[in-house]
Amino acid sequence: MSLRLQIIIIACMILALIYIARRVAKKKLDFKFGIGWSIIVVVIMVFAIWPKLLAMAAHLLGIYDPVNMLAFVGLVLAIFAIFSLMMEVSKQSEQIKRLAQELAILRKDEHDNSVKSGVKSGNSEVSGDGNKH
Repeated sequence: MSLRLQIIIIACMILALIYIARRVAKKKLDFKFGIGWSIIVVVIMVFAIWPKLLAMAAHLLGIYDPVNMLAFVGLVLAIFAIFSLMMEVSKQSEQIKRLAQELAILRKDEHDNSVKSGVKSGNSEVSGDGNKH
């Protein structure tokens, strides 16, 4: 890897770390996702600073070409990221369902209470939208 390419990669990764930190600080990115992305960026920086580490790691894993190892690691990380995001979506889907059910119960209770108070005070029947009929 050429020195110029190393400098470009390191500069891009520093900018990525700054961007991630700003997104986390502005609450636009969850802290746990920010940590995950930051770890990936730091690992890329380590391999950019010491490219021989990538070749050694590839050799230890029995991978012929370090570039193939990068592609494999990228694929594994992408699958892991997709799985993590799907778990978040599932969790949020359950939360939305529970909140919708709670809201429906609250609205029904509110409606029942308004109908009861309308009947007790001798008012005409109150519809679900709060208007008297």
